[in-house]
Amino acid sequence: MIYAHTSNLKYQEYAVKNLSVNLDTYAAKDKNFKITDWPQTAQDAMKVVDGKLYGMPIRGQISWLFLYWNIDMFKKVGLQEPTPDWTYENMLNAARQLRGQGQVADFIPIGHASSGTFENVVADLRRFGGEIFAEPKGAGKKFQLDQPQALAAYKFYYDNIKAGLFAPRTGYGAAEFGQGKMAMFFGRLAGERGTVAQNAKDSFQWTFNLVPKGPTGKRGGFLSVDMSSVTANSKDKDAAWEFLKHITNKNSGINLALQPDGSLTPGFRKDVYCSDQLLNDARFPKSAMKANCDNIDQPDTYVYPGNFRLAGPGNIQEILNKYINPFMDGQQEPTGAVLKELNTEVQRILDMPRL
Repeated sequence: MIYAHTSNLKYQEYAVKNLSVNLDTYAAKDKNFKITDWPQTAQDAMKVVDGKLYGMPIRGQISWLFLYWNIDMFKKVGLQEPTPDWTYENMLNAARQLRGQGQVADFIPIGHASSGTFENVVADLRRFGGEIFAEPKGAGKKFQLDQPQALAAYKFYYDNIKAGLFAPRTGYGAAEFGQGKMAMFFGRLAGERGTVAQNAKDSFQWTFNLVPKGPTGKRGGFLSVDMSSVTANSKDKDAAWEFLKHITNKNSGINLALQPDGSLTPGFRKDVYCSDQLLNDARFPKSAMKANCDNIDQPDTYVYPGNFRLAGPGNIQEILNKYINPFMDGQQEPTGAVLKELNTEVQRILDMPRL
């Protein structure tokens, strides 16, 4: 077996390099296998390589779609807690009132996940009404990070980092949230709830729910599905197929979310996300787990470079890091000229043949 993430395109890479097995014949003859156990979005992700099945989702989520917050800090300042109807302006107004209220010297109201990582870029653009490719779903061929929506997104982060409302990209994560260095943790994963709990311990009350609506009314996320595949050099592919079905079934998907630590992202199935076991997980507020259940129905799609040239030296991710991380560090102001330069470099790679 091999673990193959779709976000960094390892799933596609292993398939086109013949490192994983085409499973269509196994699926066709197995009366106990139903691809409809997964939502259509996951089925599409399973067959991104030439419409063939090379693996099954061991877990998955709409990524970067959640806001964590320190309940005690909101109560102390007398602020209404965030709701799913919040807008960015609601969030920024709360941040302005929270500024200076922390118990530590390096307190900043909002920490965030945003960076030059491909799926972060996609989510951030969607919050401002944009898309990373001209194609909003599936294989991307025309890059469009030179559009006004991209400039608006990166100006938002840069300006609010400089204003002291948002933390810089590095140095503010789950550990710092647990230490009371932030009141809100924006654009995170629901699967991080275990890590947040480990860091916060019993020092304060906290919860999570959907991020506020962006300026265009969209929340913005990225369909991220982790696959498992059978390796081409497996000495017993029939047994590997049976094991693959086991680790991607309902019970396995639920158990992933009930772990004591690590990522609590469940198997990407409706009968998992909205199971009684997860909805009633006593470690977390029920409202938060209901938001986690609803996550599987969010409309955000899976997109990827059509030629699979994302990860690795000289590919797209390297360019995104070079240009975007300085925005998120508050070190370089985003401009249309810089984004146009970035766009040109990425498009040059997109125009290359498929891996």
